[in-house]
Amino acid sequence: MKEKLTKLGRYMFGLILTLVAFTAGASSGVILAAASDLPDAGRINSGADGSGDNGGIATESQGRADGDAGFYMSDVDQRIVKIRPMATPVDQISRYARNEKTDAMEVTFYSVGTRPTSCKLSTEVHAQTSGASISLPVDDVNMFTLDDTIRVVGVKGVTNEKGVAYPTDDENVPDLVLCVCGKNSDSNLPTVYAVNGKLDANTNQSTLVPAIPAGTTLIRMGKACGELDVQTGRFNNIPTKETQYCQNFMIQVEQSTFDKIAKKEVDWTFSDIEEDGVYDMRLSQENTYLFGVKRRINHVSKNGMETWFTGGIWYMAGKDIEVGSWDDTKKCAVITDDNLVDITKKLFVGDGAGNKRKVLLCGSDMLSAFSKIKSEKFRLKDTVEVWNLKFKSWDTDFGEVLTIHHELMDENGMSDCGFAIDPEYLVKKTHISWGRNVLDLKTAGVRNTNAVVIQEVACLYLRCPNAHARMRLAKAPTP
Repeated sequence: MKEKLTKLGRYMFGLILTLVAFTAGASSGVILAAASDLPDAGRINSGADGSGDNGGIATESQGRADGDAGFYMSDVDQRIVKIRPMATPVDQISRYARNEKTDAMEVTFYSVGTRPTSCKLSTEVHAQTSGASISLPVDDVNMFTLDDTIRVVGVKGVTNEKGVAYPTDDENVPDLVLCVCGKNSDSNLPTVYAVNGKLDANTNQSTLVPAIPAGTTLIRMGKACGELDVQTGRFNNIPTKETQYCQNFMIQVEQSTFDKIAKKEVDWTFSDIEEDGVYDMRLSQENTYLFGVKRRINHVSKNGMETWFTGGIWYMAGKDIEVGSWDDTKKCAVITDDNLVDITKKLFVGDGAGNKRKVLLCGSDMLSAFSKIKSEKFRLKDTVEVWNLKFKSWDTDFGEVLTIHHELMDENGMSDCGFAIDPEYLVKKTHISWGRNVLDLKTAGVRNTNAVVIQEVACLYLRCPNAHARMRLAKAPTP
């Protein structure tokens, strides 16, 4: 009997404390903060008081639904990639792209480009009259090695293989070709002889180099080695070391016990709340993956604990491309067929340009400009589905571009921008894989809720910078 009275006393004491707390809250005018409407559907509770201690918790008074904790019981990754993927294309592609495990928060990777195949003649070359070779004044002394052959663009060869001069009225005369036979020890310039140049009377071979104007384009071609050669010019390309930080992405989902047992008009369960939380987390991750800043901060709010911030891949692209031309009449940028040819040339041509398929993430103004192209050849045509995303595709002479509207470009004030990435060179590093941790807050005496923390520690980076490009619509000329 005494034990029952003791329990009753404890219950009454707890009830009195609850009433006192409620009365104090009412007198201070902080009973329940009004929920705010979300732009598309649903409402969000920012907290029952100014401290934000209850912010984001699904409670009965906020009209949440009965709970079901079985949302992530199995096949986690496959569920994640199916949660509204069109809103987070970078995150979506990264989950299908090259994904590697890392045992550290700091990731080291190496980028290496392709050795250039073209350069310019820095100064004029005068016609060679004697000697076995001459130095070639190129603007990139490291591009050529022993036995490389060089096409001199726009400068015609002089004699054919019989030593006879090419006809001057023949449009099909091949360009002048040179061959590297050494290197000038003083200037480090390649020394060359002609393959189809002027005839050398002493050797009866077409090895004399004719005059070549400054600024002429030189194209590196294949090596031509002798019959007894077992060695040739050496090539060594050293990768550049870069680093990226993983970021600890987390979100917490809670539902009160009262809300769990309350009768509801709609079937809005804990798994629905959790799915919505995953979507929110993916949206925020998408913004970070695009525009984050790489840092390590020890802040007083975390008692000096180190926090890692990952860098955005927008800043890792190696190219900037202006799209279209400004039309004063329409007061907007207009993309013509010629513009599009030039755009795709810049995307797909050049050193380290990557593969012949790019993904173009467009703001609404950028996509609108592309969609207004009337050309049957270049207008956006086929729908292509890959990585659980739907793209509009156009196939150009230089390569295929898969285009998709990225709503976060608009939200970031970049509706006139696009981001072209080569998915083959998008890499995801994962320190802690996407996971779900159930918190027993009730047993711990913290809150009477069901609670789940969803976490992923990861980062993205781009390899081969010139395979990716930042794009922006042309603007009105500055007065």
